[in-house]
Amino acid sequence: MRTQLLDRHLTLSANAYTTESKNSYFFVFLAANSTQNLGNVPRTRINGFELEATARPAPGLDLNVGFGYTNSNIKAFPDPAYIGNEAPLISRYTLNMGSQYRTAVGSDAELIARVDYRRTGKTWWDVQNSTVRKPVDLVDARLAVEFGPFSVAAFASNLFNEKYNAEFSPGGFVFKARPRRYGAEMSFKF
Repeated sequence: MRTQLLDRHLTLSANAYTTESKNSYFFVFLAANSTQNLGNVPRTRINGFELEATARPAPGLDLNVGFGYTNSNIKAFPDPAYIGNEAPLISRYTLNMGSQYRTAVGSDAELIARVDYRRTGKTWWDVQNSTVRKPVDLVDARLAVEFGPFSVAAFASNLFNEKYNAEFSPGGFVFKARPRRYGAEMSFKF
C-alpha cells in the first residue's frame, strides 16, 4: 500500500511479506581444529512487514522514517531441537530516521545538510540461538555544497564510533564492524 496526502507533502507506505527460504547457509568456525564450515538450514519461514513515511513540512526540509520487522522461524533442521529457533544472521527489526535540509546559498549554489540514524535490532548468529548481538545504533552525517554540475561534500559514517561485531561465529571468529569513517568528496555531473 502506498498513498500521498497533504498535496504530496506526506507519503505513507506499508508492505507485508512471507518467504520460504530453502538451504540457506551460515558460517561456523571451529577453533579446536581451525576449520571453517558452512552450516545449512534446510527450510526457514520468514514473515515481516515494513512501514515508511516521508514528510516535507517546509520548503527544502525532508524527513523520513522507516520501520521493518522480521520474524524468522527454522522449520526444518537435522537436529529437531532447533526447529522453531530464529534463523542466523536475520535481525528482528530495523529502524531508520533521516532529515535533509536544502537551501540556496548565493545565486547558483545550494547547501545540503543530511543526518541519518539507524537501529538494527537483535541478530542471532547460530541456529542454537546461543549467541546474539544486541541492537546497534548508528548515525551518519553529510554536508555538501552544489554549484551547477559540481559538488563538494564532507561526510561521517558511524559518527559516534559505535563498536560492534559485523559478524560472529561461535568457536572464536569475530569480524569487527568499521569504525568511524569521515572524508570529503568532489563530484561532477555530466
